[in-house]
Amino acid sequence: MQRHRTMLLLIIAILLSLFTIHSSISSQATADQGKHPQTPLLPETPGIVNVDGDVSLREEQNRNYWNPHTTGLTDASAWAVTFNNETEISLRTTSNEAGHVATGAWWTTGFKTNKKLDLYGSGPLQVVASFRANVAALSLQSGQEWLRIAFACAVQRFDGSVVYTETDFWDSPNALAAPSGNVKTGGNIVYRGGDVVEYKIDQAAIGEWKNYSVDLTRHINSAWSLKSGDVLESAYIVVEIIGEVSVTVKIDDFWLTKLN
Repeated sequence: MQRHRTMLLLIIAILLSLFTIHSSISSQATADQGKHPQTPLLPETPGIVNVDGDVSLREEQNRNYWNPHTTGLTDASAWAVTFNNETEISLRTTSNEAGHVATGAWWTTGFKTNKKLDLYGSGPLQVVASFRANVAALSLQSGQEWLRIAFACAVQRFDGSVVYTETDFWDSPNALAAPSGNVKTGGNIVYRGGDVVEYKIDQAAIGEWKNYSVDLTRHINSAWSLKSGDVLESAYIVVEIIGEVSVTVKIDDFWLTKLN
């Protein structure tokens, strides 16, 4: 009887922990969207940094401005980024694959100025990233794969080094199991190590469009403590995997806005 009671208490504790994690993530995503409500944006909107957030140009222009690329994957994987009124990332991998597909705005092709964006004046400047996302389809072959879908950015620091800040809106259980993260104890850090800090902002429902508004510089400053000379090099959507995965992600209205 005592054994059964102990097991019951353990199950209740696990369920309460999972509820706390979900509530924390949902509250964070809602809070960010409340601070920066979605409004229709166009390239000429004041403060807009990037050229082509609404995929409204010819296919070859969209491809140039969004600069899709892959890292780490081999010919055993099939991937594509297409532009037809929206940006679609599709990726299918085998069990031995590890890498990512990314697309977004790089300073050389996607920023209006063709210059890296200063992130610090007398203090951290405010840059907001807004986008619509739809994790349209997803399959993990064994359930043990590592998959994350995120909005991410690269910052060149005042000393010339480059660091990465990522905000995940879908993670597999294995991606959340990194020992350097604290999501399972109610925090919002998925991973911290080396030149990467990764935050959890949501767990998107499969097949549903959702608006996101991310205070980009708040996350960067929290991760790296912004200083004079820090500049934004790129901001992008990334799908990263380890193992056998099939996933499709759609993105639209992807804008970077400098508010001050």
